[in-house]
Amino acid sequence: MYSDNSNTNVKPGIHSPQNLYRGLYIRIARKLSVDPSYVSRVARGDRRSSEIESALRQALEEIDRQLGRNASPAESKGAPRNPTVRPLKILVKQNRSRIRKQWLAHSQADSNLKRVKISLQKRTAPIVPVLDETIKVMDLSVREMKTASMKAAEQHGRLRQSQGFTAMALVEEYNLVRRCVFALAQEHLPQIDPHLLIQDLTQFGEALDLQTQRALGDYLASA
Repeated sequence: MYSDNSNTNVKPGIHSPQNLYRGLYIRIARKLSVDPSYVSRVARGDRRSSEIESALRQALEEIDRQLGRNASPAESKGAPRNPTVRPLKILVKQNRSRIRKQWLAHSQADSNLKRVKISLQKRTAPIVPVLDETIKVMDLSVREMKTASMKAAEQHGRLRQSQGFTAMALVEEYNLVRRCVFALAQEHLPQIDPHLLIQDLTQFGEALDLQTQRALGDYLASA
């Protein structure tokens, strides 16, 4: 197993977006006796279900409450929540350089990742292309994602193989990307409508998981 590291295995707070949104679809699916994948498709807009949409709204309102973002009376009646809504992918695009720097800081603090002695430029070179690819793939359905081109991730896998990284180190690099993006979302919660955030975080996670698989596949194939 990947050894513990105080910098890369920090547990998010009780009221962090990670903990509050984790397992949301499964909880709703169990409550309504439906498949979690169907809840996910409704949340993405691929399917329509007034019952599931209502359950999602109620769950998101509860998350709002726990995050200290109680809706005003006007918002509760359906008025716009926030005129400065910023979907996650837009926020990520605007902060790519910052994410890269934060990712590098986490990477340098990780004892397993820093064992490979390469320049900072070579260490961070694949990250922005991978991030750009994640954002692009986010717009696809889960079925489309599975067959989408993911050249940045595949090149990342081959590159790390040639540089002497272990497979687990490669996977950890994707974990760090996820960590940086979740931290960015948490910091900008007042600027992101949570009704869009749940969809964006789900799409981002699914895209990044598939990229990790592609990168690992090419890593192993080039061994």
